[in-house]
Amino acid sequence: MSDYKTLADNIIKYALKKGADEVEVYIEMGRESEVGTRLENLERLKEATSQGLGLRIFKNKKLGFAHTSDFSENNLKDFIDKTIELSDETTRDKFNGLPEPSFDIPALDLFDPKISRIKTSWKIDTCKRMEKTMFGYDKHINNSEGACFWDGDSLIHIANSKGFHHSYKSSYCYMYCVPVAEKGGKMQSGFWFSFKRFFDELDSPETVATIAAERVIRMLGATTPKTKLVPVVFDPLTASSLIGILLSAINGDAIFKRATFLVDKLNQKIASPCLNINDDGKLTRGLASAPIDGEGVPTTNKEVISEGVLRTYLYDTYTAKKAGVKSTANAQRSYATIPEIGGFNFYLQAGDYSPEEIIGSVKDGLYVTNLMGYGANIVTGDYSRGASGIWIENGNLTRPVEGLTIASNMLEMLKNVEMVGNDLKMMGPVSSPTLKISQMIVAGN
Repeated sequence: MSDYKTLADNIIKYALKKGADEVEVYIEMGRESEVGTRLENLERLKEATSQGLGLRIFKNKKLGFAHTSDFSENNLKDFIDKTIELSDETTRDKFNGLPEPSFDIPALDLFDPKISRIKTSWKIDTCKRMEKTMFGYDKHINNSEGACFWDGDSLIHIANSKGFHHSYKSSYCYMYCVPVAEKGGKMQSGFWFSFKRFFDELDSPETVATIAAERVIRMLGATTPKTKLVPVVFDPLTASSLIGILLSAINGDAIFKRATFLVDKLNQKIASPCLNINDDGKLTRGLASAPIDGEGVPTTNKEVISEGVLRTYLYDTYTAKKAGVKSTANAQRSYATIPEIGGFNFYLQAGDYSPEEIIGSVKDGLYVTNLMGYGANIVTGDYSRGASGIWIENGNLTRPVEGLTIASNMLEMLKNVEMVGNDLKMMGPVSSPTLKISQMIVAGN
């Protein structure tokens, strides 16, 4: 890591000498591996490494940005010169500039050295075990869209002309499988996965495959019910998709442009009192955690919605300056992009009810297990998506249903959340427990 510090320092010194007012260096080193099988035969095998350096130059409040993967001294001087030239051609913006440095940076335990030592033979065997398990689960599972194991690690080093330097490592491992089942000439596909920072925390291949198989078998024989206005229960996976829409709606840039249904809603009750949503960049071993955001600002754990009240929008340094507020440390980027606003571990806090209690509260309604398409209009809040799942009758899951469209408005949906489950698991960058919305249009036949 000290080599990257020296490299960054040399770039900053040279850029300042050549006339830059402020300089930021973003270095990224990465490794990733992918193994995939289909019908228990090896189909994909990939191992790749990458490196890149992104350079932001501010000169007279003008921004110049460029990136390169060539770290040689001869290239870098020319690269810096051209980046400064780029800044001369851009428009002056009084809000351009770097954040003030902070050195109170959390240690989050994001790197597992064991992951880079996983043998390729084990990965191949793991994928084959997933497929073997799902084929053995039920005779109707007669095909596969594959099983896969991904892993990778990265090193990020950010430095700037205000004296800031910080490096951190992170790792991940991920497995999934997609069984295909057939009954009566109709096919269904299912899906499940396990995604962790640390190898020892992964679910077993058999567990992943069994859940995937359960999800596909329960959808065999699905029909399309008549259109109704009924309660809708979202399982954790589909609830996460619903909650994730809010990330775009609370984006500080969209708020500034008045292009979101949550504009002018700060400190107002926009949702049911049982809704509490956090954006937590500091979560230990969190799948989307980072000690600093893409500009070097230490990340935080912030309440976005507290008992139904919208408490904050999300900002990076630039949008925060435009709004006259403090950055919420939500800048995200790669070496090839300039910072933009994004979430970290964005999740709905667990509620008081078991999934069984939530389903049991519904006399006639839909339990959603799969959503298709992206049907949310962030400007108006109108929501419409394809859906499938299990129909609920008298508090019991009864029959599979598909070919549905569920529709409402996001503000209505947020206010109509009646119950939140106690089954929160951090499964990805956006997570949620089971949740129930009191009524939505479920369009079928």
